[in-house]
Amino acid sequence: MNQKTVKKINPAYLLLTILVPLVLIFGMGYIGATWFREGGVGAVIFLMCPTAVSVIWWIFGPTLIWRLKKKAMEKQLDAQGFTRNQTFYGSSQVVVVDIRRGKIALLFFWNPFEPFLLSADRVSKAWTDDGAAGSGFMRGTSRVSFLFLIDGIKIRVNTFTSNQRWKMNDEHVLTGISKADMWVQVLAEAKEAAELHHGID
Repeated sequence: MNQKTVKKINPAYLLLTILVPLVLIFGMGYIGATWFREGGVGAVIFLMCPTAVSVIWWIFGPTLIWRLKKKAMEKQLDAQGFTRNQTFYGSSQVVVVDIRRGKIALLFFWNPFEPFLLSADRVSKAWTDDGAAGSGFMRGTSRVSFLFLIDGIKIRVNTFTSNQRWKMNDEHVLTGISKADMWVQVLAEAKEAAELHHGID
């Protein structure tokens, strides 16, 4: 169990992920332009290769790190005797709950090297957001999620997302709401268990 403040984003990791490839592109481009002033194959190689490598990194690099770190966190939790009663794999976070022992594990896409293992009694509030907007036949949603506050920090986990608005009675939306409601209940049960453990201690 750690007491550190939850950080959803590691600024250094975010900047390195984005800026290092850019530095590579411009740096190698400058070298290519300097060494091969008249163009030719050399100039093309110095320009195209770093660009191709950078694009591949942007597309696959962070995602690969994310997948590896998710697996590493799960192994670490298992080694510590953490019972993974419920796990939600969001696009930018993983939430794992040990209900009986009142523990929550968190990992964030932009902070993948720092998993958080917390007492569930640090959750001050949890709720469902159905994202409903509009009125009448236009009423619908493009995102359903459950949210919770840990030490005042809001964490949103999507259970349904779309690039278009869906009616509130659509099966996909209703499933998203059901999942979100279930997770609000899971967090409440874990919080109750954590408070009980602390009361016994």
